Amino acid sequence: MYRGYRLLAIDGSITELPNTEKTREFFGYYNNQSERRLARAMISVIYDIENDLILESKICNWKTAEHDVVKELIKSLEDKGLQNDLIVFDRGYPSKDFISFLEKKGLKYLIRVKRNKFSTQFDNANKDDQIIKIKHKGKILYVRVINIALPTGEIEKLITNIYDESFTPEDFKELYFKRWGIEVKYNQLKSKYELENFSGTNPIAIMQDFYASIYLSNMMTLAQNEANEKVKTEKKDLKYEYKVNMNILIPKIRNILIKCLLAEDKKTRNKIFDEAMSKITKNLIPIRPNRCFPRKEPSRKNKYPTNRERSM
Repeated sequence: MYRGYRLLAIDGSITELPNTEKTREFFGYYNNQSERRLARAMISVIYDIENDLILESKICNWKTAEHDVVKELIKSLEDKGLQNDLIVFDRGYPSKDFISFLEKKGLKYLIRVKRNKFSTQFDNANKDDQIIKIKHKGKILYVRVINIALPTGEIEKLITNIYDESFTPEDFKELYFKRWGIEVKYNQLKSKYELENFSGTNPIAIMQDFYASIYLSNMMTLAQNEANEKVKTEKKDLKYEYKVNMNILIPKIRNILIKCLLAEDKKTRNKIFDEAMSKITKNLIPIRPNRCFPRKEPSRKNKYPTNRERSM
């Protein structure tokens, strides 16, 4: 929990697919400069930042409106039970209609807005911290606007419906930075779990692989948490805190899951798992705070040809 809130982030990502006629027809396609049509899909997730878990996910046609996908994910989360949620969004999401939707759902939000591209009311709200009123479909919405000066000199404009004065502009700056966790998760899904390396070209196979990858990611997080708890009890009085190296954990856990599924009884499964976790906790990396990396524009060229499809 973050100051009493379950801290979530929502974002979408364009994902490359096996470039077949069926996938282009079902998920849509991107035209590159040579006018070659490349199959693409949009994926979107609700990510629990503090617990490193994906709570909701969806893969759909890559031209689907992001607001529509997000509303669907939020409604699905609502069906399972909201928990005083605070959701952090990037710059692609703000609109009066979307803000109204979040208010009706009783959700707290923090959204970064684009300057000079969203609303003159927000553009003209240039105090460090102020509350403004906006009209939408005959109703008044109150929005808190935060302006933060970055080291580059750029002004980062954030909007929220958290009016508690104990939350300062610096707190919101720190809170928005936590959104970086969802960028890391997408990178992990695509590079470590090879999300875009599908085992088949049929849309059903693609959807099955996608949701299997999400499930595997959450399983890995639970295994990582267990291993990290063990590390905490064994590694003390060091300069840095240490955590399990996910580059080692992911391939090992994949093999462990297969062996556990093939094991004849619970005792054997537990033995396999415990022995593996003991080895995994010997592969550690230090946690260095305040590290960040620039976001790179993804290549439009498919990384995984269909003649090199994975088996898991």
